Amino acid sequence: MKILKYIFLIINIILFITTTIFINKINIIPNKYLIIFIIVELLLILLSFLLLILNKKTINIIGIIIFILLLIFNILFIYYLNKTNTFIDKGFVKENVIKTRYYLIGRSNSFNNIKEIDDNYECIYYKYSKNIDKAINKKDIRRFNLIDSDNIYDSLNKVINDNKIFLIGKANYDYLINSSNLVNKDDYKIIYEFDVDEVINKNNNVKDTYNIYIAGLDFTGIMRDYNLLVSINTKTKKVLLTSIPRDYYIDVDGYNIKDTLMCLGAIDSDVSKKSLEKLFDTNIDYIVNLNTNNLVDIVDKLGGIDFCSDVSFTTTHDLVLDTYNDSNNNKLRVEKGCRKYNGIEILTIARERNAFVGRDRVRQENCRKILINIIKKIISISSISNYSNILDSFSNLYITDMNKKVITNLFKDVLDGNNYEIIENGVDGEDKIGLGHLGTVSTWVMEPNYDTVEKSRIMIKEVLNS
Repeated sequence: MKILKYIFLIINIILFITTTIFINKINIIPNKYLIIFIIVELLLILLSFLLLILNKKTINIIGIIIFILLLIFNILFIYYLNKTNTFIDKGFVKENVIKTRYYLIGRSNSFNNIKEIDDNYECIYYKYSKNIDKAINKKDIRRFNLIDSDNIYDSLNKVINDNKIFLIGKANYDYLINSSNLVNKDDYKIIYEFDVDEVINKNNNVKDTYNIYIAGLDFTGIMRDYNLLVSINTKTKKVLLTSIPRDYYIDVDGYNIKDTLMCLGAIDSDVSKKSLEKLFDTNIDYIVNLNTNNLVDIVDKLGGIDFCSDVSFTTTHDLVLDTYNDSNNNKLRVEKGCRKYNGIEILTIARERNAFVGRDRVRQENCRKILINIIKKIISISSISNYSNILDSFSNLYITDMNKKVITNLFKDVLDGNNYEIIENGVDGEDKIGLGHLGTVSTWVMEPNYDTVEKSRIMIKEVLNS
């Protein structure tokens, strides 16, 4: 029996040490709480052992109960810490490898495969496709007579009329096919396809003030439906959320064209970043690309979230995933006021803009509300029982160049009792018709109101420099 008591002590000490190691590894618990945890845990372990070695049955039972409670607590704590640490390590690894798929396009009645095409055959390539320099240096491609183009539509016409071949990123091609009635998919054939790898290294800088660009991508992974610039000052505990409409018509850095922020997703997130840096005269330290379809799973795992609407409206979009087909008349009615919505309902609300007089202005405001409410629900006590499933649903939500320490420092700051002031802001403009969709189609754009842009520039500088 005496040996058993020492075994109990050793088990508790091993679990205590393991828990402490995991706490240090995840690095989000403030030091003062870590010290309290260590002192309380050691005292309970000592108390449990002392009660067990006394020769009184009742006192021994109390010691066993304390031992069992410590055992359960440490095992559960280790489990949740391990899940959290695995999630953070997975989401904030040192580098991400992003694959960009390329298509070699020909006329529908032309070549059946790339081997049929002679060397030095004229191949047009779309110079705005992501990682195009790597694509044209592929062994199977560089043997052609390569000619750059800045217009997809003109290049596709040459494929039809002159039997040329056209090299283009899958994202650009799919985007044009799905978003424009100027191109008939049946007229073309994918002769060859391949992937280009891009390594995105983490930004290892950890500063007291920084900007994060959050882009919400639609189901195609191309269009940037939601755009938010988050300015954080960890010294003054201020967070500025600056919403930018997806139709904002801005100078595209390095391309000598203007386009909507939405369409820049077909080029490169770094292009969007540099374009926004020029617009707001600031540096963007990190980018987070969100897959908005994954919000459905997250909201459902959370048991739904609250959304408060200032007006009653019926969505113009159907309650659907992975399509823009709204012909089934499965719309969502949203009443004025607050109520809980499930995942597909929240996604449909986030997509909606045509039901409002302010169109995308209201949409950006609603998306901001949704993100804030998701965060509030995640940190609520009611989410703990479903913690593992919630983390799993986040696994495919985002890709970021942000490093782990930025996030853990922010969590540690919040857990330390620091309340951050959240300031909401947005830029505005005038709805017009402009040349968009990568210079191919006349479409609705929002010409920036530079008074609101200047106001945002000042607010960003005030938050970062205060």
